[in-house]
Amino acid sequence: MKTRFILYFIFSFYLLSIGEIRANPNAFLDRMEIKLSVNDVPFKPNGPKKGNRSISIPIPISAFLNDVQILGLEFYESIGKVEIVISQDGVTVYSSYENIESQTFKSIQLPQRLSGCCLLEIKGENGAYAFAYFKL
Repeated sequence: MKTRFILYFIFSFYLLSIGEIRANPNAFLDRMEIKLSVNDVPFKPNGPKKGNRSISIPIPISAFLNDVQILGLEFYESIGKVEIVISQDGVTVYSSYENIESQTFKSIQLPQRLSGCCLLEIKGENGAYAFAYFKL
């Protein structure tokens, strides 16, 4: 009986080791969060969920940069039309208009030649404004 139990235990351990996923331990360290600041005008939800939320999100957007110069923007709720601008020393290097109708993720590939301090700006059509400086 003990032998059977030990064999089942070893067999179970073997099956678990087959499904093991080997992840790069540095994969999560390659991503740097960009801390956004906002003005007094909130990004208001747009669309069918216009009601009050039980927990208010002061900035319904998060931003991060990875080591291959890809800027990620995650929008947590519908906020309507926004303008996204990335500039360096007053020169625009990226600009787009987006209509954020639901929770979404946007990825922006920055030019490889770009280095130094940059400014990220997100402007809502209602006057809401979020910005952050980040370094490449």
